[in-house]
Amino acid sequence: MTAQDKELEQLHDTIIDDVESLVSKYMSIVGWDVPENDEDEAQRKILNIVKEAIKDIENKNS
Repeated sequence: MTAQDKELEQLHDTIIDDVESLVSKYMSIVGWDVPENDEDEAQRKILNIVKEAIKDIENKNS
């Protein structure tokens, strides 16, 4: 295992927490701005946006 692998292993949980916080942040914003908010639908759509962003980042770096 490389030093980089060890560092990323240590950061794994922090990265997961950051992504969860990001989704939660936008769930709150949508909840404030949309009175008839469907939380399940909003979460699916936010997650799809995050997935698209990840794909875009992957494509830029390949």
